[in-house]
Formats: sequence, C-alpha cells, structure tokens
Amino acid sequence: MSITNEPITANVDPYRLPKGVVPLRYDVRLRPSFDDATFTGSVTIDLAVETPTDAIVLNAIELDIESVTLDGESVDHSLDASTERMTITPASTLEAGDASLTITFAGILNDKLRGFYRSTFVDADGNEQVIATTQMQATDCRRAFPCWDEPEFKAVFAVTLDVEDGLTAISNGAEAERSSADGRTVIRFADTMKMSSYLVAFVVGHLDATDTIDADGIPLRIVHVPGRSDLTAFGLDVGQFCLRWFQDYYGIDYPSDKVDLVALPDFAAGAMENLGCITFRETALLVDPTNSTQDERQRVADVVAHELAHMWFGDLVTMRWWNGIWLNEAFATFMEIAACDAFAPEWERWTSFGLERSAAFEVDSLLSTRPVEFEVESPAEADGMFDVLTYHKGGALLRMLEQYIGADVFQEGVSHYLRTHSHANTETNDLWDAIETTSGEPVRRMMDSWIWQPGFPLVSARLVPSAEGGRELELSQQRFCYSDLDPADDSVWVIPVHVRNGGDVNTVLLDSAEPVTVPLSSADDVVVVNALGHGFFRVAYDSELRARLANVAALADLSTLERYMLVDDAWSSTVAGTMSAADLLDVLDGFVDENEYGVWHAIVIALGGVSRLVDGAALDAFRARVRALVAPALNRLGDTAPGESDLRAKLRGQLLRTMGALGRDADAIARCRSLVDARRNGESVDPELLAAATSVVAANGDHADYDRMLDGFRNATTPQEELRHLMSLPEFNDADLIARTCELAMSGEVKSQNAPFLLSGAIGSRDHGRQAWDFVKEHWDAANDKFPNNTIVYMIGTVKRLTAPDDVTDTAAFFADHPIEQSAATLRQILERQRVNADLRRREADALSVALLD
Repeated sequence: MSITNEPITANVDPYRLPKGVVPLRYDVRLRPSFDDATFTGSVTIDLAVETPTDAIVLNAIELDIESVTLDGESVDHSLDASTERMTITPASTLEAGDASLTITFAGILNDKLRGFYRSTFVDADGNEQVIATTQMQATDCRRAFPCWDEPEFKAVFAVTLDVEDGLTAISNGAEAERSSADGRTVIRFADTMKMSSYLVAFVVGHLDATDTIDADGIPLRIVHVPGRSDLTAFGLDVGQFCLRWFQDYYGIDYPSDKVDLVALPDFAAGAMENLGCITFRETALLVDPTNSTQDERQRVADVVAHELAHMWFGDLVTMRWWNGIWLNEAFATFMEIAACDAFAPEWERWTSFGLERSAAFEVDSLLSTRPVEFEVESPAEADGMFDVLTYHKGGALLRMLEQYIGADVFQEGVSHYLRTHSHANTETNDLWDAIETTSGEPVRRMMDSWIWQPGFPLVSARLVPSAEGGRELELSQQRFCYSDLDPADDSVWVIPVHVRNGGDVNTVLLDSAEPVTVPLSSADDVVVVNALGHGFFRVAYDSELRARLANVAALADLSTLERYMLVDDAWSSTVAGTMSAADLLDVLDGFVDENEYGVWHAIVIALGGVSRLVDGAALDAFRARVRALVAPALNRLGDTAPGESDLRAKLRGQLLRTMGALGRDADAIARCRSLVDARRNGESVDPELLAAATSVVAANGDHADYDRMLDGFRNATTPQEELRHLMSLPEFNDADLIARTCELAMSGEVKSQNAPFLLSGAIGSRDHGRQAWDFVKEHWDAANDKFPNNTIVYMIGTVKRLTAPDDVTDTAAFFADHPIEQSAATLRQILERQRVNADLRRREADALSVALLD
C-alpha cells in the first residue's frame, strides 16, 4: 500500500485508520514552555505489525515533526491536515512482527481548551499564572503527540514530563521517579493500564494538592490552584464514598493506582474521565457547603460520581467506535444518580433525575430528533452525540430497564459485562446480551426498540368494557411529537408499563401497535399509568381517568414524580396543541396545595413558558395569577428553620424567585433586595434565599444593581458565587445593560468556557433577546475564534425563544450561511423548536389574553 500527501480517494477510509499496524505501548516525553506557549516532545511507540505494509498511518495535527525513526533508521513521513494523519514510509516493506517507532516533535499550547492547552489564573499577588493541561476527548490527543487516536487502539501509556523547578506535574499514573538539574525537574509516571488515547492526561502548573486520603486502599486527593484548599472537603467526601460504592456495585477493584481530582480554571466540558487524573471545571469540584445551594452541592456530587463511574464503564471497558459513546455517557449518568442517591438519600436523587430528563423529552418530541445510537463515520459526528439524548434519555432508558427486570438482576448483568470485557472494546449489544444472560428477559429486543429509532411513545389509557361485564384498562401507543407526523410513521416500542390501581401494581409489556388490556382490581378507583414515573413515555388519559387524578385526595396519594409527570405532560400537551394554555393554567391551579419541590419545578417551567405568550395588560393579569398560585405555598414554608431538609430550603428559594421574577410581587422584590444588601454587609443569609434574591434583584434591577452584580462577579470568593453573579447579568431587563453584557462576554474578562453561556442568557432575554442575537451575528467569526468549538451551539440555543415571524426567518437564513458543523443535529433541533414555539404563540396568544382579562 502506498499513501501520499494528497486528497483522499474513494478506497481510503477518511476516518478509520488501517488496522494492519497497532500500538502496544507509548513512551511519551514532553517539555512545556510557558514563556512562548509551546512544547517539545518525543514518543516511542512499540508496534505490532500484523500484516506486511508499505506505510504506517497514524494521527497528528498542529505538530511540527522534527524526526522519525523506525527500528532505529530514519524514514520519510508526510502530514495531511485535512485528514489529521501522518504517514510514515519505510525504506522497504515492513514485515509482520514487532517494530519500534520514534518521533520527535513540537507543538503549541493552544487557547481552544483542547489537546495540550493553556489555562490561566490570577494568583494572590495579582500575577497571571499559566497551567498546561489536556482535554483529549474525542480526537485531540493527536494535538499533543502522534498516536493512533481511535478508541479501539488501546495501549499502555508511559508519560514523562520535563518541567521547570517548583511546578506541580501530574498524569494518569502515580509518580514513579523524579530527578532535577539545571532548574528543571523530570518526572516519570507509572505505566497506565491498557487504555484508549482519549483518556491520556497531564497537567503542569503552580498547583496545590490536598493531603491524600484513603478510599479502601486507593489514594485520593484534589489538585487545585493555590488558595482554594478550603473548598475541597466536600468533593473529597463524595469521591471517597463513590470509590467504595462503585467497587462494591461492580464487584471489581478500581483499575489503576491512584485518583487525582483536578480543578481547572479553564475547561470546556464539565469534567473528563481521564484514568486516575480526572479534570473538572472548578464549579464541578470545589464548593463551600455552608454557603452553597443544594443544586450547587449536588452538581459537585453528580459530576464526581459520574467521572468515577467511568473508571470502570468507559476506561476499563471502552466502546469500539464513537457510535457507542452514548452508552458510555448514559451508563455513567445512571451510575451517578445511583451513587448520589446512596450518598445523600435526602436529596431524592432518582426523583430529581426524573425532572432532569424532561430536557430529553423536549428534544425527542421534535421531528429532527435522532436515535440514541446511530452510525457514526467521522469524529465530528460523534461530537454531536454529547447532548441530552445521550446523557438523559440514555440514562432514563437504563433506569427503565433496571426497574423492569429488578435492581439486583440489572447489577448482576452489569458486573458480568465488565468482567467479561475488561481492558477490551465493545459494542452496545454486548451489554444487552450480558444483562439478558443474567436476567432471562428479552433485553436486546426491548432496548433495540428504544435506541435505534428516534422519538418516544405516547401511551393512551382509556376504560373499556371487559368480557366479564365490568371495565378494564386499554393501553395503546403512538409516537409523541409536537408537530404533525408523517402518516406513514409506524414507530413501535417495547414498553414496560407499570399500572397501579386499588393498591395493586401490574406490569405489562406493550410491544406492538395493537392495544393491550389490563384487568383492574378496582375499576372505579384511581388508575396510575407509569406508576412511580420511571418509564420514558408520556401518558394521555381519557377524560374519566384524568378527572379522577385531578381530585385533591388522589393527588396527595401520588408520588412526587407521578405528580410531576402530570404537570409535565400537561405542558407538553399545550406545546403540541392538544391542550390550550388557558386550560393548562386551570390544571396548575389544582396544585395550589402542593408542597414538594419536584412538582413545583414542573409548575414553574410551565408558568415560564406561558409567560412568553402574552404582553401588556394580559401579562400583568398573568403575573397576578402567578402570585395567587405561589403565595400560599411560600407562606406555608415560613422562615428558614434549623435542621430543615435541603429540599424544603430549596423549595423556599424557588418560590421566592418565582414570586419576584415571574410574578413581579413588590413584597418579594423588597425582601430580595434586603437579603442581597444583608449579604453585602457581611451578614449570614441562607444560600437558597440568596441565590433566589440575586436573580430577582437582577430581573427588577437598574444600572446601579448591575454594577454591584458585576462587582460580585469580579470579587467572588467561590466558583459558585462568581458564576451566580455572572449569570445574573443577562437577567437585567434593560437594552443598555444587555449591550454591556454582550460586550463583556467578548472582552476576554469572562473565561471562554463561560462567555458563550452569558451570550445565550442574553439571547434568551424576554424583551431584548433580538438585540443580543444581532450582536452575536455581528461577532460570529470572533466568537468562533475565541470560544471552544463544543460551546458554540450552546451559545445560540436560546434563539428558540425568539418567536416573532421575522425572528424565525432571520435565524434560518443566518444558519443557512453559517452552519455549525460540529453540532449540525443539535442546531436543526434548536431551529425546529423555535418554529414550534412560534406556532405556540401564534395559536395561543389571543385566546389566552382573552381568558386572562375576562
């Protein structure tokens, strides 16, 4: 075979490397230079040549190759930037057997938060300090050193870092030895297990580390910038708990020699599961438990648990190609929730996960949704899989499966899968087959129906006469969608449906387009379809069954998640056009006695959506309706009480925010100003109330308030406080202040990991969103140059709230000329949801205004 530095031809796969030569071991040596943001390095790769070849093809991009030797002899090479490949041409055919390849190279420490990149922070003396760190997933290890940068090419990695004296350096393995000379320190790290290149990590900088703690024999610590040690205890506590819990759950020891949890000032994702060297955004690892909200603490617990779950599911056992990344992330999501539910049962984490998956329901209700798994050719297509369908729908499907076959049986199947495929690569069906083996259930058939077709079902429930003369329940399925489906759509899912009636719970498998009937022990009693709420489907009850559920006593007997789903289903019906907005408000009024955070979460989402449908006097009337609904619940909660549950405190904050920001209640606004002032004066304020008050003051604030929030961002003492103040800025309802916020996002003062979300908040402004969108369009090229690639689609996600007809036309025209290649599917979904929202406003605005003003 002969490969040249020319455009690829039809018989050469542009995305998958040839498999005739595979790496067994990498010896990587790197020397970063902070002064000019560069690095030099060498890599020696032990190869297995499985078939004779005239060329060795691997990945490399943004590297200057200085020399290449094969078995000690200098050889020719070429680079192709279009395919991100390096081709090495031996002097003669390379025969089957072992070989050794050595490459020396130089590269840049980039500012795009990928590969080997620069992160910065300002130290206590006001000096900027640099950290050289990595983010390799999905295909950026090739920017740090030449490699076989595909998950299937697992190998051992031995890393050596040559750094200036006084710098901390860490990598995947524990430090094995070090030596110092001429102002530099050379640190060699222990070999890794056999793993994929996207899991390689190294971090160098002026960093501190906590004392190492023991987690059942595993050394665990947190690495952070100086001055943050007081924010590490909670993350260490979670990490220690989860390492023990996962080893017990999986029945397999932790597969490496240590765990470093590394908090970075600049990080494009939330965190990354590098074996033994897990990297995080600071907000996802460092937290002050006393002065943070339950959401902020839960985020730390979730992310730490998620990444540690990957040490087994993802690192030890890895997908063969990027089409399997969904299962990698979905399973880690499932395990994150399970571990956090064990860590803090009072958080009711499985219930709150049921709330979070609504984001996946929303995307999956679009015609432009995608199957959970689909054929992936290019790594760029894989980038589009890091979305709510992968994380939340995927995790929800695993929870549904677990609840159907039983938690113990599911756990046994997972352990069997991990033991069978340790240190190897797998396809999705390998997991289904493992669980099917231990459960005896048709797992592959069921799960294939969910992951290989888009969307999800609407299960219709109605009472019908039974053969015995009474009545029974009839269930049928069809695809749920916000828009009209193709009449030829014949989607069918294998749905485990749990039905509760008269104290009994029956489980049926609705697995065809034909209805099934379910006997009822008490046909005149309440019937709950999707009992406990873990099924990934919506329910449409007939009028009689719906009326029974609306009864106050019946509502009280439902679980929090079941009540949440009633509200969430009602809001989705309004978006889809099968329930009017006025009727939705009547449904919400029926929850005036509700006392659970989870249900109020759904109510507030629905109220926020309805608020976008009206203006003027009708909006004032809507706000009065909000106040009437929310005030009784807020009054019932009273003041903060010692020892109250986290969720009760969280509900109080949520209701106060809703009263002040959505209801524009004068007393609530005044209370919020008082709380913000008290905190500014050094007084202790309940974190939930303070977070709510910050949002309310912003929503009702003036230029002086804006300046104080900006000052709070600039002088924050914790990552959460900084982010809270920053993200309050786009909530100000003032054109000049929205303009200031947009300029701030592009100024460089806001980290590039956060600036896109600041602009997204501005585009989401009710009254000034179009202004912010125009700003983003004008600065499109600059934003794409400044911000990480994976954040661009999130920056514009809120254009879906711009519902004027000319807004819809404008955004469609703009993206026709400015596609977001790395997030093409997500962009299609955003634009479709914008059209759905525009149709909703067109359909409902006048009728809702009349109803509100009547």
